[in-house]
Amino acid sequence: MNYSKQQKEIESKEYEILKKLNEIFKFSLTEFITKYSNSLKFINYLTLPIIMASIEDKAYNPFSEIIEKHISYIVNKKMEKNGYKLIPLGYSSDLTFENDEHIINIDIKTANINNPSDFSNEIALGFNQTNYFAKLPSGIRGTREYNPEGINEVKTIPFIPAKYTIDNKQKINLTYGLIFIYPEFKTIMDEIRLDYMNIRELFNSKLENFYKEIFAKNKNRIKEFLNYKPSSEKVKRREIIIDNLIRRYFIHNDKDNKLKNDEVQKLNKFNDALINISEKLSKSEIHPVAIISISIPNGILVPHYNMEIVSGKSWGKSIRYHYNDGKFKGLDGELFKIFYNYSLN
Repeated sequence: MNYSKQQKEIESKEYEILKKLNEIFKFSLTEFITKYSNSLKFINYLTLPIIMASIEDKAYNPFSEIIEKHISYIVNKKMEKNGYKLIPLGYSSDLTFENDEHIINIDIKTANINNPSDFSNEIALGFNQTNYFAKLPSGIRGTREYNPEGINEVKTIPFIPAKYTIDNKQKINLTYGLIFIYPEFKTIMDEIRLDYMNIRELFNSKLENFYKEIFAKNKNRIKEFLNYKPSSEKVKRREIIIDNLIRRYFIHNDKDNKLKNDEVQKLNKFNDALINISEKLSKSEIHPVAIISISIPNGILVPHYNMEIVSGKSWGKSIRYHYNDGKFKGLDGELFKIFYNYSLN
């Protein structure tokens, strides 16, 4: 398929901006790691929330949101120095910038290094993170009519346009993805998960005793109250109450005199385990160890990326870009979308 002059110009601009973004991170990540270390002195206060969020055999990374905010700050500061202004735009990517010529959307994502499917050769996109129409497979999987190649009449259509027309001036809309890759620390969480479940069970066994004064006139209502689950909620009230009691006891140091001595000893032992896990977390590398930067093709580049930009795993509800070898097709395959893979070890 032949590229038009306009399409080649768009890919050249995409590549030019990608290089600028890579330079920003090349010289800014050391600064970030230094500032990140400042948060480790608060790790004792973060450990319990991490464990509570990692209850379902997973490991929640508490620093991913912090890193996204800090990276946003760095990008904003650097982009303004390069003549761009931030646009607080809804239904767009995490960051949107504008200059006299074009609009830039930047989406920031995180991925676990042990889950390569989250970042290896593809990037998941929302409707506000690309402007390329994604192809949809037609028919129903498993039937004779199923057509995984998709059909021209049905596409997954994103929110943002390939170009904006503002004040009678057209501006091309360029989109990028930045994937920050973290090391796995699930094994640390696994060490304390069973102990945490035992503490939850301890508090669970005390709930009726805790609330007997409130329901003194009708003791039968205690179980009804604790086991109540609104249709809109995933858990019973007792689960929410247990979470609150654990935060109260270990974070706010607010002890309850209704506990027996042996129960207090169990809680103290768990508190010692929390301190041990905090020390392990502070020594682990929770910060990103690599970054992949990706230029997402503009919608005007149709049909050259039709095979690479497809519906997400849920039919028509999201978009995936299979960037594969990362080559800009209109630039004779000489330049790469994955321009840097930063090693921060």
